[in-house]
Amino acid sequence: MKKFLKFLIGIVLLPFAFFFIYDFLGVLWAIIKNFQKTFPFIFGAAIYCILHRYVYNFSRPYVLAHEICHALVAWFSGYHVSEIQVQEESGQTKVSNVNTFVLLAPYCIPLYAFICTILFYITSLFWVEILNYEKLFLGSLGFFVAFHLIHTYKTLTETEQSDITLAGGGVFSFVLIAIVNLTLIILFINFLFPGIIVPTAVLKEVCIQTYNFWNMFFVYMHKFVIWVGKL
Repeated sequence: MKKFLKFLIGIVLLPFAFFFIYDFLGVLWAIIKNFQKTFPFIFGAAIYCILHRYVYNFSRPYVLAHEICHALVAWFSGYHVSEIQVQEESGQTKVSNVNTFVLLAPYCIPLYAFICTILFYITSLFWVEILNYEKLFLGSLGFFVAFHLIHTYKTLTETEQSDITLAGGGVFSFVLIAIVNLTLIILFINFLFPGIIVPTAVLKEVCIQTYNFWNMFFVYMHKFVIWVGKL
């Protein structure tokens, strides 16, 4: 019953996720249009893509981040973490219990990007000169965001993940992962480059498009029911 309810939630949120992805193209355009500001971030992302494709796919660092995310969210949820195993292409985290957040956290949290951001700004409190290396920091963030997105896509599309099944199935999990990732990226962009996008405006547009979709859906469903009733 719980899994079926999550499936229904996934179906309800599916149009929202679709329009969010569609409107995110506008965010990408804003990043490209403001190339002088965003160049270091774009350059870092491009460097990762090239290295991933032609040099090394960074699978072990991703597995490490994946398992650490499981462990951290399990710990914050009050569960006991007994063991973390990391191999080249797979890993395992043994916890006393799991919930949706524990299962899906690695697909939603760009761990290295968060660590990089926290370290940079904490360091700036004690060593102001590090602000002179802001472009290097932006490049590193672009690198780690690309790292997270590529590996998340690769993991979800190339292998069957038990996390997805346990979290509530493909529809619910994929919709949730898409929404959380896009939200975090938009907040990241707004934090790094204030003014090039307005997160509330993006969210408002997505909500309007979603409302219009469901409104149209129920209008046509009503007409369909009336038509069937006349047969």
